[in-house]
Amino acid sequence: MKDFRELDVLHAAHDLVVEIHDISQSFSNDDDFAVGRSIARTALAIPRSIVHGCGRGGDPELAQGIETAAGYTCELEYLVLLAGEIGLIDEETLEELAGSLGDFKKRLTDELAEL
Repeated sequence: MKDFRELDVLHAAHDLVVEIHDISQSFSNDDDFAVGRSIARTALAIPRSIVHGCGRGGDPELAQGIETAAGYTCELEYLVLLAGEIGLIDEETLEELAGSLGDFKKRLTDELAEL
């Protein structure tokens, strides 16, 4: 069992959640589709999946947790694009988030390759 506190990819996931949290503070409360809440919930699922994989055993379980996190990352990427299209996120913030998500997806891929 690996200590999640020692994983660089978890620290990156944590930073992503904090970034999403900071951005979500500006979301409108009249979001009928609850896109803002979905973004926050999905972002939080990413590090939770990695931590869960750490707690389940060895490298195969961690790899499964990272793969689950990759799925949530793709879901988050879609929700962020949707939020931009419906006006929850401005163009500049959308570009920054897209860059952060792209960098994070690469980190997930690199972490899987190391297992």
